[in-house]
Amino acid sequence: MSSTADSAALTTVAAGRTITAPTPLPGKPTLVAGSFLLEYTSLESVLAALKMSSLAELEAVLAVNDKWPFPAHMDGWKQAHDAIRFEMDTLLTAIDKTKSLVESGQGLQQWQVSALQLVTANFYHGVHKHHDHEEEIFFPFMTSRVTVPHKMSADHKTLMALMDKTLALVNALRPSRNGAIAMPVLADLHTTFSVLRLCMRQHLEEEEAVGLPLLRVAFNAKEVAVAEKKILKGLKPADMAWFVRRLAMDQKLAMMRQHHIPYLVQRLVLLPAIRKDTRLYVHAYMQLVAGEALPLKASKQQKHKGGLAACFAA
Repeated sequence: MSSTADSAALTTVAAGRTITAPTPLPGKPTLVAGSFLLEYTSLESVLAALKMSSLAELEAVLAVNDKWPFPAHMDGWKQAHDAIRFEMDTLLTAIDKTKSLVESGQGLQQWQVSALQLVTANFYHGVHKHHDHEEEIFFPFMTSRVTVPHKMSADHKTLMALMDKTLALVNALRPSRNGAIAMPVLADLHTTFSVLRLCMRQHLEEEEAVGLPLLRVAFNAKEVAVAEKKILKGLKPADMAWFVRRLAMDQKLAMMRQHHIPYLVQRLVLLPAIRKDTRLYVHAYMQLVAGEALPLKASKQQKHKGGLAACFAA
């Protein structure tokens, strides 16, 4: 789903205040370093924040250089953001499909309620953990040499208010043969999550456009690896499975190698966690997007096709 759609009218109330979705800048988004899209932030404001004079200077920082053996789009910070974006798009597709089915006269079935509650709680956990890592480990690490923009941390309060409301709405859903009973909750859920998705996209964009270049100028890859190891130490196998869910298996393995995860840990710990993730969460998403209960073998077949996006190709 494109975030460039008109979002000016999208508002919701969370934590006692009205939150309005951000509006993308007019015109075509600016592509930076072939991998970063500026939809909400102008290139001029990014360069000003970084005290840089040109796009070429910014792209040189994001490219492979003597301090960084891999480009910025392969950074763990960017990869975590990509996981969040992918999950948001998938969850919004699932919510939209469920809402459409109920609007068409179908009731809300137990498997739909259970699946929505399962994947939403998992998304909530993943985002909450990501924010905790930033607040407790990564931002303090960065502030030892650079000034982290205040908004990068301040946004978390708004985002978590929207996350809290999303989770509460999903948990309020109950199976019902009468769609009229479920529709008010589903409509509020759809609007709230749409606002959350756009607010989150703007937030992630700012962290990547300003925060990531600041990091790569002030530190080198070996120094940042120290902070990343602290983050990885606090992750459970299920968290790692969520982190790589969107990737095809060869990409999952490449990501593990990039983060220097030992081979035996990959095979004996993480791959079983990934298989469990497929059985639970990928299968739930596939059912929600298809709008029907599916046999578990469907999600097992999916893992041979690539990431979860392959489920929606048909």
